Amino acid sequence: MNTLSSYLRPLCLIALVGALSACGGGSSRNDVSLSGNVTGLTTGSLTLSDGYSTVVIATNATTYTFPYRVIIGAAYAVTVKAQPADLSCSVANGTGIAGSSDINNVQVTCAPNHTLGGTITNLTTNGLVLANGSDTVSPAANAATFTFPVKVGSGFAYGVTILSQPTGQTCSVLNGAGYMGSTDLASVQIVCS
Repeated sequence: MNTLSSYLRPLCLIALVGALSACGGGSSRNDVSLSGNVTGLTTGSLTLSDGYSTVVIATNATTYTFPYRVIIGAAYAVTVKAQPADLSCSVANGTGIAGSSDINNVQVTCAPNHTLGGTITNLTTNGLVLANGSDTVSPAANAATFTFPVKVGSGFAYGVTILSQPTGQTCSVLNGAGYMGSTDLASVQIVCS
């Protein structure tokens, strides 16, 4: 009896495992991969987040895949978590709800960064603060030029405004909005009176 019992035990265990896998234990997929293409990543590395995990993309890479799959029916949002030092990267097709097929159309485009600045006329006092979005610069009295500390990527919009007027003066902006070209831009004019 002991011999028969030790023989049947492994057979019963094999039958139980086979029955469980026939019920779907590991054979069905309820998640999808998330990937896409990269253009213009010619220097540095780029870090993307999908809301669940991150992926670091190396210089000259043209494709990427997130390490963790997205559950079908879950929302995802691909964003740039860390930009390369000399580039600005943006994401297209980065949000959605995971369906039953792998997601492979999230596009990342990187473009070179360039300095944004210009000239200042008649600034005789302190207190002038210029802004380009959240980036600001405070030229000192008698400054003839200015440059924003954060560079702007080729093709990206810029809009220079006056956040604070200098003491006792009024300044205005000329040529303050547009799209960054393929070189540094120094044609914004600040005229004070």
